[in-house]
Amino acid sequence: MTFKRTEGFRFAFGEPIYAKYIVLIDGKPQDLEMTKYDCEILDVSPRGMKMFSYHDIGEHTNKLVQLEVQFILDEVLIKAVGDIVWKKPYGGKMQFGLIFDGQPQVETLIVNELKLRRKKEVSRR
Repeated sequence: MTFKRTEGFRFAFGEPIYAKYIVLIDGKPQDLEMTKYDCEILDVSPRGMKMFSYHDIGEHTNKLVQLEVQFILDEVLIKAVGDIVWKKPYGGKMQFGLIFDGQPQVETLIVNELKLRRKKEVSRR
């Protein structure tokens, strides 16, 4: 799968941000218990993110596989559904690239939370 980013910015974290996610297959949770897996967000933009997880999603031929990621950038819990654009093994983990498509509220929330986070980082110096 080839993918070229066309976004204006990505915010990379010095220390990865802890998050949780649920695997969605064709828009429905992969299991009835809605198992939440731990992950770490490496970078984020209003329309996507790069993350690590110890859990491999596996292959699902002819099915839409998405992740519902739940994370906090500054103060507000953000829930975003991302299409998996790419994945690759990295050490003992899996690395994923997600794109958030058609979620303008999530885009706005991410931008606002990143602004607040950055202001606090600058004021601590």
